[in-house]
Amino acid sequence: MSTGEQRPLRRRFETRRRLLAAAAALFEEHGTIRQSVEAICSHAGYTRGAFYSNFSGVDELYLALHQEQAAAVWGRLLPALDGQLDGSTRADSLEQGVERLLASLPPEREWYALRAVLLARASADSAFAQSMQLDRNPFVDELGWRFQAFAAIYGRAPTVDPALFAKAIVSAHIGAVSQTAVDGDAARTRLVVVTGIIRGLTEAHPARGS
Repeated sequence: MSTGEQRPLRRRFETRRRLLAAAAALFEEHGTIRQSVEAICSHAGYTRGAFYSNFSGVDELYLALHQEQAAAVWGRLLPALDGQLDGSTRADSLEQGVERLLASLPPEREWYALRAVLLARASADSAFAQSMQLDRNPFVDELGWRFQAFAAIYGRAPTVDPALFAKAIVSAHIGAVSQTAVDGDAARTRLVVVTGIIRGLTEAHPARGS
């Protein structure tokens, strides 16, 4: 690809990046996705034309922001799981293993807050809900197999299929995080909830290598 062809792609990438950053900043300030295109464009320093060359509307913009933030979460969780699977960061107990996984996750509360708002919107809009289907997330199956292997390290075997196992763990974690603002011991709550879900959906099984 020539330098001349690369420039429009770089400009488009930068425009998209700034629009997403503006959406994130406005959400953090107002706690809602009910922003106008004009407000987002003003914050990003672009015109409506630049907005609509990247997104069909505000809903699509916030879904893209959620997907970008989710990818960052998965991008830290998967290596953390792999570290325990290959033994480099393996713990002595399931609870300690979960604690190390949770420590690997980004602390940004905005992603969890945005997800909660999007889920509330999805509950009232079936078409919108389709765009957030967990079963369409390419990371779900991948996470499922890793969580199954993670449980095996600590002598547990899932009693449900890997994808459902992953969805249950993710849901438990997000639910616990959503209470952070009103939970004085949020870190401990997350640890207990996620460890409890893993124990509850698994049964005793000889640990790997035993």
